[in-house]
Amino acid sequence: MFNESIRYLKDSDDAAMTILVGGLLIIFGFLIIPALIVQGYVIRVLRRVSDGDTDAPGFGDWTKLTLDGLKAVVITVVYALVPAVLAVVFVGGGVALADNAPALGGLVAILGGVLTLVVGLAVWYALPAALVRFAEKNTMGSAFEYESLVPILRDGEYGTGWLLALGVLVVAGVVASAVGAVPLLGWLAAVFVGFYAQVTAAYIYARGYAEADEHRLQKGSEVEDGQPAV
Repeated sequence: MFNESIRYLKDSDDAAMTILVGGLLIIFGFLIIPALIVQGYVIRVLRRVSDGDTDAPGFGDWTKLTLDGLKAVVITVVYALVPAVLAVVFVGGGVALADNAPALGGLVAILGGVLTLVVGLAVWYALPAALVRFAEKNTMGSAFEYESLVPILRDGEYGTGWLLALGVLVVAGVVASAVGAVPLLGWLAAVFVGFYAQVTAAYIYARGYAEADEHRLQKGSEVEDGQPAV
């Protein structure tokens, strides 16, 4: 999976143009729309890879990319609200209690911080699968169909893919930081490294999801085959 992910964008027909456009969009991401287009492109990658298509897509149908990117941002924000609310309620509440009951307030803040961290990690782990499912089904509601997502999240293929994608992003971050330290044009090269890493990680997420989903379907088929005929 790793080797294929590294070659995924590089081996595409329009690799140079796709990387150039992606990098330029990130540079102008402060204008919002370019950032949404990049997110829409990531969703397009998730959709194609989960469907078994090994050819990296190009940029095109900008309206579709923008809308998909906006939907992906909304989904991400909704998922992020869960740990954010916990942080406000428990950590904020603990700090408020500390004025009258320091020990109790400190305990509530610490427990709330731990709970927020655990839930935050869970959201971080689940979000890529939710985005792949959204890309696959093309409906925002599908990103919140937890009964369908849980078997994916429990599968070792998805877990391995998630860790591998994390490793790619971490290494790319280190490389981008080193390259960005080069005077004048270093920051520019770092942007393109970041875009390439983002696409590579998306490929890995989608492959891990697809393989986990195949396992889920196989298990479901085995259960049905084992049921007595009525």
